[in-house]
Amino acid sequence: MAEVFISYKRQDQLAVQPLVRGLRGHGLTVWWDQEIEPDAPWELTIERELDGAKAVIVAWSTGSVVSENVRAEARRARHAGKLIQVFLEHCEPPLFFGERQGVNLRDWKGDPGDHRFQTIAAAARAVAEGRAPPVGVGFAPAQPRRRWRVAAAALAASLVALALAAGAARLLWPAAPPAKPAVDPAAAAAQARQTLLRSLAGAWDRQGRACAAPITISEATDNAGVTTITVSGPKFRSTGQVITAEADDVMTRDVDAAGGAAGGAGETWEYQPNGALMTVIDGRGVHTPLIRCPAK
Repeated sequence: MAEVFISYKRQDQLAVQPLVRGLRGHGLTVWWDQEIEPDAPWELTIERELDGAKAVIVAWSTGSVVSENVRAEARRARHAGKLIQVFLEHCEPPLFFGERQGVNLRDWKGDPGDHRFQTIAAAARAVAEGRAPPVGVGFAPAQPRRRWRVAAAALAASLVALALAAGAARLLWPAAPPAKPAVDPAAAAAQARQTLLRSLAGAWDRQGRACAAPITISEATDNAGVTTITVSGPKFRSTGQVITAEADDVMTRDVDAAGGAAGGAGETWEYQPNGALMTVIDGRGVHTPLIRCPAK
């Protein structure tokens, strides 16, 4: 298990790579999602490495602050008392993270001698060894839990007070109408995910080509709940398993590819739909803008 886990948005891969290389140069073992084997379970592998790491560096950017995956990893690291924050660009961190400091890497060029990187390396080493890191890296140790008897007594007192207040209130005011059923967050998230995936489906082509040779994108979910995205063109076909689908971003990992224009098995692709426009990012980080073709 690696000492340091790096949490980041995939669009920041080139900015994070020097950080990984520099930390390893300091003798630290580092894990980021580029280490996942093509046939390994994506979410289970990340969860295992995240929980096993002794320090977690979260790289905030305009993309990662809206990523549910990065935010979830940051919350988990904060709760475990092993969170270190760095900022790749100017952005407002999520709620409850802005009160902590972080190291500014906005104009860092990858120099391992830079004092800011030295601060990060020293902090990661200290947290991994159970020591207090330098001031200014947004670190806070895990808070010890109170004894359960104290918590139980406080809870009991609160319940008694609430019961007495409720009894008095009923004497003065009639009963309130029943509350409306709350929206199920899980169901809402699943519906948003399905809507996002369906927005990829259809015929697409590069702007200016008048849809002369469009590619066709389709999505499907099997009985096991595994969702795939298939991209077909005149000379290639590629099917990728959906890894994440959140906000306006879908990431897949190829499980079947044929033709020179498609990525090889295990290559990750990213789709960023925006109405009738979409940006596709291949495994090499090349951005290709597409426009939706009219239905025939």
